[in-house]
Amino acid sequence: MTSTQTTLSGTRQDPSLYPVLIEHDARYSDLDPSRRIGRDALVRWFEDARVAVERDAFGADLVARLQARVKLLLAAVRVDVIAPLRVAGRYRIGIGVSHIGVSSFTYAYAVFAGHECVATGESVSVYVEGDGPSPLPDQVRGALATIRVAVEPSERPDRGGARLVRENYPFRVDVRTRFGDLDTNRHVNNVKLAGWYLDGLAELHQDVLGYPTGGPLDGLSPSSLAVQYRAEVEYPNIYQLRVGVLDLGEDTVRYACGLFDGARCIGLAEAEGSHHAPGSDGGPVNIAAALDPFRMKG
Repeated sequence: MTSTQTTLSGTRQDPSLYPVLIEHDARYSDLDPSRRIGRDALVRWFEDARVAVERDAFGADLVARLQARVKLLLAAVRVDVIAPLRVAGRYRIGIGVSHIGVSSFTYAYAVFAGHECVATGESVSVYVEGDGPSPLPDQVRGALATIRVAVEPSERPDRGGARLVRENYPFRVDVRTRFGDLDTNRHVNNVKLAGWYLDGLAELHQDVLGYPTGGPLDGLSPSSLAVQYRAEVEYPNIYQLRVGVLDLGEDTVRYACGLFDGARCIGLAEAEGSHHAPGSDGGPVNIAAALDPFRMKG
């Protein structure tokens, strides 16, 4: 890992913009059924980069976390895929801090194959003491300032109101937590939760396609996924994952997802992808009309 402070301007797709670049090998287990790096795998890559930076910047290693000297919880994460990521070759993850608030801060990410940017991302971490957010300690704030990146954080969309009402989502999937989903905080890990939302979209696609053997078509996987973590997801429990269609464009579809513990919303997500793909016989398949009945209510 190399680190240099930078104030360069430009697009977030330039490797020189990022103060930290981390080499990251792709693994076979990172591949999804389309034989490309999955969106949930990229969420894990961003977690790996975050943990490495925090260990080097302010000593937030596993021991410090277990002893509760550093208390950081992930509030949100976003992944946007620009070009296909394959298992062959090596990648670099660019990471820097794009915003420092009172009790939270934002990372910006980019994944590079050579000098080509193939994915970008963002996450928000919150410093917690007791039962809620607390002001960032001066030591942490100072360490974060050394890895600032000249990237404007994305605007946070308003996901309140109708998104918090379980019955506004037409499609339902029940999810049972597994012990292997837990992390060291003893709640379901953020990467696992991102995978839940992707599973919910795949279940919807299978439903409208008639449950094809081997799962839905490759081209229907979303190119972007944004997750908001509203509360801890515990073990053991069974949760309701709800999905609805927000918008159907000429080529793309935008989804909303909600995770519910009873009627209480504990997580939200948005995803965007294509609503058409090559079928198993090589002919085009378009599921826009089949998705129309699943539009969000409210």
